[in-house]
Amino acid sequence: MVVIERQSKIKLRHIEAFVAIADASSFREASEQLLVSQSALTVTIRQLEEIVGIRLFDRTTRRVSVTEAGAAFLPGARRLLQDLRSVLGELETFVSLDRGCVRMAALPSIAAEWLPSAVSRFSRNYPKIDFEFHSDDSQGIYRQLLDREIDFGLAGQVLPHPEISHQKVVSQPVALVTWPKHPFAQRAQPVRWTELKGATFIHAGNSDSIRAVVEEHPELQETFSNTRYKTNKANIVAALVREQLGVTAVTPVVIPKEIRDDLAVLPLIEPEIIRNVYVVKRYDTSLLPVTHEFMGFIVEQMQQARRASVTS
Repeated sequence: MVVIERQSKIKLRHIEAFVAIADASSFREASEQLLVSQSALTVTIRQLEEIVGIRLFDRTTRRVSVTEAGAAFLPGARRLLQDLRSVLGELETFVSLDRGCVRMAALPSIAAEWLPSAVSRFSRNYPKIDFEFHSDDSQGIYRQLLDREIDFGLAGQVLPHPEISHQKVVSQPVALVTWPKHPFAQRAQPVRWTELKGATFIHAGNSDSIRAVVEEHPELQETFSNTRYKTNKANIVAALVREQLGVTAVTPVVIPKEIRDDLAVLPLIEPEIIRNVYVVKRYDTSLLPVTHEFMGFIVEQMQQARRASVTS
């Protein structure tokens, strides 16, 4: 107990002062190195000697030398300072964004549309940062957060949970997607939801589907009375539309880029239905600086893309 009590009283300033004086063999030079007064340095060494219960320096008017006990203490004191500086250096790499791993999950459409370019741009400025991505639906993203497999996610739904926060970052209108020669695509005006009644509908049947959003509008239920095709993959939905098997209603970003130019994307009105994307993360987890930086970066990229689509 006595040893533990002594150890708890020894501070970093005591070790720094001891090593500096031992290396310089001079209180004056050590005080200049540590940027403290000689009197303050003397008090610090006196405190250390009182704590350990033994004299560490022999002092005369001409020289300062370590005692036998001081010489035994010196190698360990040096290692302690070196280890501390090494550890602090490791921490500094995280603070300076020179090191770290961004762990996140996103909806498949976001992962395909925005993540690649955002990572590419971010990595130009921070080339030593690693990334770990997962593509999942909102329920899967929440599960990964709760299991601490990721640090944040970009989800399409708010699934209330006391441990997870959410913040809306971008809103996307639901649009009609059909083939270019479909009668709707020949019109100059937007399409009303009620006009879809009776049309063969293709539905992406996952938990983040547009149908889940539309079902909040009971007056539109008859729109989907002729849903013949269901799949959980957006690229399959787009391919089925391209083959003229039916139409679908999605946010345009869901349609893979390689297929989007082959299709017609038309505004849907009365009502205009909006799908939101949310940043979700745990309340009790502090993000690494690099993770926080990238989270803000990709959110800004998404918001810029949304503003550009509105003005184009």
